[in-house]
Amino acid sequence: MDNSTVLRDAGLTLKQFFGTYLSDFLSEEDISFDSPADIPSGDITRLSVFLFQVSPNPYLRNQEQEAIGDNKLRPLPAVVDLKYLFTPYAQKRETELILIERIVQLFHDFAVTLKGFELQGCLKDSGNDPIHIEPLDLSLDDMNKLWGIFPNKPFKVSLCYMLTAIKLPSIKSDRSISRVIERRIDLHRKEKP
Repeated sequence: MDNSTVLRDAGLTLKQFFGTYLSDFLSEEDISFDSPADIPSGDITRLSVFLFQVSPNPYLRNQEQEAIGDNKLRPLPAVVDLKYLFTPYAQKRETELILIERIVQLFHDFAVTLKGFELQGCLKDSGNDPIHIEPLDLSLDDMNKLWGIFPNKPFKVSLCYMLTAIKLPSIKSDRSISRVIERRIDLHRKEKP
């Protein structure tokens, strides 16, 4: 697939999802892909939707190639998991806690999938319908290590979730093949002397 923008479109899908269901707190302009290190402190309520890791999905690496008609094979997509850190910023700590609670409720209530009309850009065309959302249960030590990459930023209550299994289309073209259409077996009987 030419001009694939799957990673960007996954972020835009999250942004629209949060913009729709958290509209009483945030507009889509208040939702940022910036890391917590880049979010300024202030009186504006914001949500950092920070993609902190892209990793190969270990379970879907050896799939069968997709047959297209009788004479072509589509190269396998790379399948990855996207790990996000969601961090709310607000003037009042209560607002941040309410946003955390609402995000947990949203992912619980929507059966942990993004699908159909919710998907932005090329996600649907690249075979990413639906996208599953799973909570990442990081230990306090792992969260401290993660927050250690944001210099001079104090730890904030955050949520980690993973979008899985995201298909990144191959940059190779479809491959022509010739299939066995007819099999002919000739049997000859050997005569006895």
